[in-house]
Amino acid sequence: MRCEAWGKGYATEGSRALVSKGFTEFEVRRVVAPSMAVNTASRLEMEKSGMRLVRTFVAAWPVSIPGDEHGDVEYAISRTEWELGRTESP
Repeated sequence: MRCEAWGKGYATEGSRALVSKGFTEFEVRRVVAPSMAVNTASRLEMEKSGMRLVRTFVAAWPVSIPGDEHGDVEYAISRTEWELGRTESP
């Protein structure tokens, strides 16, 4: 994504739309998203889309990149959590 698009809410809008599509059109029970633990921007977007931190883990990746020594995280939201979030007032 280009720097000019940062901070305009596109990632948040897109991730919320994908979560909604999963629950409404594909009838999934749970949406899961992983990221590197150090990727704070991705983690914030997952939280903005309603997901919560489920676990922190260390995986053996075939290629090491800077930051992977801090591990990975998994965020998720269930259909029930998503439905409850849609009915709450802002």
